[in-house]
Amino acid sequence: MSSSAVRALPLGPSSSDTAPAWQGWAALALTLCIWAGFFISLRAGARAALPLAELALIRFAPAGLIFLPVLWRARHRLMALPWRLTLSIVAGAGLPYFLIAGWGMRHAPVAEGATLIPGTLPLFTALLAAALHGRQALARWPALLCIAAGVATMLALNAGQGDRAQGYALFLLGSLMWSAYTLALREARLAPLEAAALISCISLGLLTPWLAWQLSQGPLQLLALAPAQLGLQLALQGLGVGLISTLSYSFAVARLGAQRSASAGALTPVLATLLALALFGERPEALTLLGMLLVAAGVLWSQRPQR
Repeated sequence: MSSSAVRALPLGPSSSDTAPAWQGWAALALTLCIWAGFFISLRAGARAALPLAELALIRFAPAGLIFLPVLWRARHRLMALPWRLTLSIVAGAGLPYFLIAGWGMRHAPVAEGATLIPGTLPLFTALLAAALHGRQALARWPALLCIAAGVATMLALNAGQGDRAQGYALFLLGSLMWSAYTLALREARLAPLEAAALISCISLGLLTPWLAWQLSQGPLQLLALAPAQLGLQLALQGLGVGLISTLSYSFAVARLGAQRSASAGALTPVLATLLALALFGERPEALTLLGMLLVAAGVLWSQRPQR
């Protein structure tokens, strides 16, 4: 962090944003659908024993190559960003976050990952904002306590089953990283294309040495995937997550604010759980549903207007 005083970060929509609010909500709704697909594709990759490096190639190669001209045109603006913002944006939405979420999905079902990562975003976002910009970010503390109670329920009742504890820890770390990204993105005030270019191109660069090592061990396993599964991964990771959701989430943050955008992620578990039930037959347990309900209730509570 630079030695200069930290600027106050507006957690709500900027007054300079003139687009109607419904555009932000539409972008956020699209993002949530893609996020649900993101967890499904990670679980599908885990079930197919696909190495994370190869799954990350599907996620970042198309977007990284497409956005490379944007990165070049915006290089002076991006290089002027404080290093802490660049690090938070790339780590929180780029390759490091992808690997954390992917490893977690190898240890726990879709419903739990889709609950803990987006469901705890309001909690971590508020805590980080309070640490950086003052306690006013904790004004909705009852809702945050409800979210924390849901997480504690899932941890206490499910973490002892197999290696779920490891998956839960990775999911919570991923949520913390995404919260830092959300706040950094708001403070940096990057255009959606600039944010997408920064995340995708740097992540592809970080992935290249790992992928070279993977190739030295033998041919890529993704080439052996069934055409339908490869097409699903390309559609969800390469097109949906890699291109569309990065732009739509950046747009939503710009129009609706950081905390509101993060809070709406509570709807992701519902969509992801239904998809996992249909595709993989993963039926959430009663205790998992209890934790999910508490988390979702806390997030919805946090969306109520303050009096």
